[in-house]
Amino acid sequence: MAGKTDTDPVEPLLEELIKEIMTSTGSGLKSASPHEDAITAALTEAATVSLSRTLAQASGFDRVLLVGALAPALADALAPALAKALVPEIITALSQITTVEQAPKQPVTTGNR
Repeated sequence: MAGKTDTDPVEPLLEELIKEIMTSTGSGLKSASPHEDAITAALTEAATVSLSRTLAQASGFDRVLLVGALAPALADALAPALAKALVPEIITALSQITTVEQAPKQPVTTGNR
């Protein structure tokens, strides 16, 4: 199997990482027309394919460097969505903790008396 490496299972993950970064960087922008949306989508897809091909041909060290460079951008891109998804769960957990702490505490009795 020429050309196959031990990191082949990682390639789809890296491709998704690139797509997520490229699509999320412009997610807050409103385009003026559907035509501009189509152009943006086409350019994003072309850049993703190009980066994926380049990444597939890169050495393991180059991949590590690229992922290291892209990781902060991915974290910045995902942080708002992650925070939005986690806030309701955090509020629920904190409410439960507060409810347990406010419950009247029963004295502990032992069977020795």
